[in-house]
Amino acid sequence: MIVGVDIGGHHVAAAAIADDDRGALLPDSYRHDPCAPDDDRDTLIAAWAGAIDAVIDRVGPDRVTGIGIAMPGPFDYAAGIGHFAGNAKFTALNDVDVGAALAAAQRFARPVRFLNDATAFAIGCVAIGAAPADDNVVGVTLGTGLGSAFLRHGIPAIDGDDVPPHGSLWHLPFGDGIADDHVSARWLTARIRDRLDGVDTIVAGAEAARAGNAAAGTIFAEYGTSLGTILSPWVTRFGAGTVMLGGRICGAFDLFGPALAATLPATALAVHTDTEDAAIIGAAATFDPAFWDRARHHLPTR
Repeated sequence: MIVGVDIGGHHVAAAAIADDDRGALLPDSYRHDPCAPDDDRDTLIAAWAGAIDAVIDRVGPDRVTGIGIAMPGPFDYAAGIGHFAGNAKFTALNDVDVGAALAAAQRFARPVRFLNDATAFAIGCVAIGAAPADDNVVGVTLGTGLGSAFLRHGIPAIDGDDVPPHGSLWHLPFGDGIADDHVSARWLTARIRDRLDGVDTIVAGAEAARAGNAAAGTIFAEYGTSLGTILSPWVTRFGAGTVMLGGRICGAFDLFGPALAATLPATALAVHTDTEDAAIIGAAATFDPAFWDRARHHLPTR
């Protein structure tokens, strides 16, 4: 079996995936531990290695043959090296060989393969039937930052005129900065704290909007419009039949979804709330030969 791992800005989640059922987590193998995007190198690696070891220990070391990791970019997914300088998270891992660091910190080191976290989410959604395998899909994760993936019939697309460089949208120019500045958790949090008296979290801002606070509702509508403006030209170029959304900000989809839909072309818009599970399943697919033989040639290096 394979251990799939989802690395998030504030968590590491891991579970075992049986070789004969790539679309489901092994019961009772799930592990979720907190971490912080500004933790130092040793703290991050220890948290990630500890979660992986706990899963392997739970299912039995002799049964685990590999570890697939869904990792945020910018990252060299073939080499396993972080390029986080100037990024909002994991700057302590810039130029670090994460695969080697994990192997040194683990009790049960196994071969490791990396996949972009948004790509893993989208692949996982295909595996469980939440997104189509026979169409072009744009996967988007909304949380600490903006994650994106472009799947062409289930295989990542990272170059060509119809996708952004490396399949990434977060770094593209937008407004007075880059896309990530306008559709990340920090944008929402900053606007909520600036415009709503006594409200300082996204969850509280969403509750205020649902309670009829017009200023709060406007914030989420602005978020949806910005996200749609960023996505729309690439959804059109790629000919995407489905835009698949995940990430913790999707808990407020009822608030930003209408504005998002209004700015997108006629495309199926779906939300999968079990983002971690989907990413874990997608990461484990790196040890599926039928998938990996094709996908390993389409891994971003940044």
